[in-house]
Amino acid sequence: MLNPVLTDTPHVSSRFYTRLKQNALVEMLEQYEDRIFFHLVLTYKPFQDKSYTEQSVNKFFTKFYLRYFLPYLFGHKNYHRNSAREFQPICLAFVDEHEPIPTRTQITTDLTITEYSARLHHHVILAVHQNHLLRMNELIGTNTLVGKFSYKVMTSFMRPCSADTLKYASKMMMKYPDFLSFPDRLNTK
Repeated sequence: MLNPVLTDTPHVSSRFYTRLKQNALVEMLEQYEDRIFFHLVLTYKPFQDKSYTEQSVNKFFTKFYLRYFLPYLFGHKNYHRNSAREFQPICLAFVDEHEPIPTRTQITTDLTITEYSARLHHHVILAVHQNHLLRMNELIGTNTLVGKFSYKVMTSFMRPCSADTLKYASKMMMKYPDFLSFPDRLNTK
């Protein structure tokens, strides 16, 4: 018979390493003292009866972030140039899952349509440069990104936060260990 303490060890150690990774990411974010932190939650519209994979929602987010969000924040599409690179937000996006939440849309007084968001969604921590604070403040609240950016976004929620919020945003890191980070080269101080 196997010793129960030994059989549980790999599970405990993976949880331990996940906590270490989360703490290291929080410490990295805290190095950016001149940045303001925001927590963004994005859910995606379902397509027929298709279940999205981690890769597909990561693709949705990458397109949303690079094609719509950064150009909005900068006011132009040249955010990738070296002169603008240092002003890009530090962005860490984590996949999360939930039971589908109904969203009701009132068509007429007699007709209400209930839609459900896809199960996989993103929690995003943004460390935003002071230059972009006014534009970010315009996005604070519920559903401020819906219809403004990608047609795939079903719901959004944006709020100011602390770097420590990353621990909540990455709560499913054991199940979905790969996360997105932008820009692709981080300058740590």
